[in-house]
Amino acid sequence: MNLDISYSLIEYKCPKCSQPIEVLLKQVITEEIVICPNCLIDIQLLDKDGSCGRAQKDIDKALDDFKRKIERFGGH
Repeated sequence: MNLDISYSLIEYKCPKCSQPIEVLLKQVITEEIVICPNCLIDIQLLDKDGSCGRAQKDIDKALDDFKRKIERFGGH
């Protein structure tokens, strides 16, 4: 059982002009460079402590645990 959150949008503010920018979670995980549509600077996305990358794994584990508990409860 999986719930792919990598295509979830995250709002980020440009460090130069404060323009809100929407980026995909997967862009943060892969630490891509995005361009601010307002001031056109390059912005290096960082997942400093790897928390964005771990989020998908944590969600998958929680869903798998939930599925196992439901199966035991329902006797399936």
